[in-house]
Amino acid sequence: MVVVFKTLNTGPIAAGGFAEVSWTPDRDVTIKALVFNERDGKSLSNVQAYVSIADVPYTKDYVPARVVGTDLEYCWKPNLHVPKGARIYVKLVNSSASSVNVDVVFLYE
Repeated sequence: MVVVFKTLNTGPIAAGGFAEVSWTPDRDVTIKALVFNERDGKSLSNVQAYVSIADVPYTKDYVPARVVGTDLEYCWKPNLHVPKGARIYVKLVNSSASSVNVDVVFLYE
């Protein structure tokens, strides 16, 4: 099957702020990978990520966004089936001293 990219952008997240993004697939999908990309190349070490897929939390309580991954070689690769209509939710909390703008990128089939 063909791998497709889906990107959700948080917009600017001020220091101490947070952003939430979600996606509801219009067909059954299998999530192959999740990558976080900061648009200005800033570190995501002090940005906490919360990920829930089909109402199942995959972060307890959170994970540093950098740990999920910032490149395709070293990222979370769940190979997770998600049924049509299930909500995919990501919340990012910026605990760094400057704003960040994060792309949340899913690779799916």
